[in-house]
Amino acid sequence: MNTKKWQEFAEYIQGEFVKKSFWHTSKVEKNYKGNRVVFENYTTGDETNQTCTKVTAFLYLKKDFVFQLYNSNFFTTIAKYFGMQDILIGNPDFDKKYIIKSNDGFKIKQLLRTPEVRNEIENFKYIYITLSKSKTFWNRKAPENLYELCYNTHKDIKDFKELETIYHLLTVVINQLEEMYLIEDIKQ
Repeated sequence: MNTKKWQEFAEYIQGEFVKKSFWHTSKVEKNYKGNRVVFENYTTGDETNQTCTKVTAFLYLKKDFVFQLYNSNFFTTIAKYFGMQDILIGNPDFDKKYIIKSNDGFKIKQLLRTPEVRNEIENFKYIYITLSKSKTFWNRKAPENLYELCYNTHKDIKDFKELETIYHLLTVVINQLEEMYLIEDIKQ
């Protein structure tokens, strides 16, 4: 999305537009319950030089908890046959549609057994969402308990409603993590 569209999107969601700098593209930031949510584009840098969209919520967690969730496909079915680990949450339809990896099977099941979280995930035809430790924050080494809840795409999303739907998914996950007493009460 170009700079003008990011400015319009910032107004649309009542967020803050951050101008392009030498190191970063233009982006939009919005605060949700003290957590910074960033909407931005990045380029793959390969032969196709594809522009992608990423939405990231920065969270401070009380305990180490990471996960990956993405669509199951032909290749993941073969990989599972050869021993790739996949956590099953006990919902056959959901378990068949998605690959789930985590360092804590109990917590990921608790998160994904919540109907609102599952329903939001199922609203997306394709999904790749992760919760991982943040490596850098403002170009410095990130605090030990800083994590990134991230939704990645392989396309340049220009539709404001689609971006808003991604934002809603992240807020639903944040709310559930809060219910699970995993989020620190630190304001950014």
